[in-house]
Amino acid sequence: MQHIKCSASISDRDRNWNLRTLVKSAINLLPGTVTSLCFALLPGTSWILSIVAGFLITALYQHVYLCVLRGFPRTFTFGEAAILVQGLIIFLLNAASRIYNYTMPATVTDFGQLNAVMQSALICLLLVCVLLALLPRWRKPVPFYLLMGLLAVGVTCAPVTKPLPLIALLRFIFSDQKRLYIMVFYLLLVALTCATVSWQLGNSTQANTRVRKIFHLLIVLVYVPGLVYQCALLYIASGIALAIFVVLELIRLLKMPPFGATLAQAFESFKDVKDAGELALTPFCLLIGCSLPLWLTSCPCPTAGNPSLLMLLSGILSVGVGDTAASVVGSKFGRNKWKNSTRSLEGTVAFVVSILLSVWALEFVGVLTMTQAKWFATVFAALNSALVEAFTDQVDNLVLPLVFYILVGLA
Repeated sequence: MQHIKCSASISDRDRNWNLRTLVKSAINLLPGTVTSLCFALLPGTSWILSIVAGFLITALYQHVYLCVLRGFPRTFTFGEAAILVQGLIIFLLNAASRIYNYTMPATVTDFGQLNAVMQSALICLLLVCVLLALLPRWRKPVPFYLLMGLLAVGVTCAPVTKPLPLIALLRFIFSDQKRLYIMVFYLLLVALTCATVSWQLGNSTQANTRVRKIFHLLIVLVYVPGLVYQCALLYIASGIALAIFVVLELIRLLKMPPFGATLAQAFESFKDVKDAGELALTPFCLLIGCSLPLWLTSCPCPTAGNPSLLMLLSGILSVGVGDTAASVVGSKFGRNKWKNSTRSLEGTVAFVVSILLSVWALEFVGVLTMTQAKWFATVFAALNSALVEAFTDQVDNLVLPLVFYILVGLA
């Protein structure tokens, strides 16, 4: 009798184990299945190609996701790592599509050439980062700067455009006088940024919230004129800025002389509470958050007018304006805290009001054309973004632009 009970118990355990295995396998296959179905919805895509591409991309995403979390402990939350890896995968897919289209005869616009230059440069930089991660002997000063020199030569002289990227870029910049004025303005802002960092390092104190928000105001001054007057220039400038950020971060992490120590000191001075890991996450997220609407929009820079300008301003309105107002007002006048949050009700109100006033001002000067539907979407996006800013534990520079961009796009 005891033997029969023991056999029944073992049989029940086997059934439970088989059921758990079946459920776990179904959960593991679900992302690949959904991705394959999404590919199958594209016109001219076969089921076989959809299934292969869907499961390969899912496997690549899961592998890179785990590598990011293990390689940079305490740097990313699960959500931040997911957004980062998803963006990287989308960029690689877009670049692969761009390379495929490059082999097809077609008329290439100036913006198409700039897109090719930026994507090829970022792909080369990504390969350099992978090389440095796999080969420790390249992390010494001489090999490192030699590699950076080869990268600069490859990016500027690679035959990805006709003429070569450097010539195409110079022609683009000097072909418009207004573009030159914007470039001079950008250089002045870069000088002001360097002066701010130098001033803070001279104080030998930790930068407070209001000092860090100076960079939010500076990026507003970069993006608003760029989106309104020189969208294509801003597009290529955002890619160049991201590449420069990555190179500077490599120099800081690898402690490369003569700039490594200064960059490390600057990082410690401006470090945010969310910068708990090795990476300087906050400045990257500020740049990426403001640039995401520009990068995600399929045709962000039309030749005549820009009906999607409000969407392109999502990063600036949510991070550059709303988040800055919430931080400044909340830190100085905030008295009533949200439940289970360190953010104040006064800061949340300042977030919403500052965005609505900014949109009204842009409409008043004729930059934006607002309809009733757009106003409704803007108010809805501002309210929801303010609540996300008040309660999220993610890096808000990255999350807020996505929320605002999606909700404003409903109009």
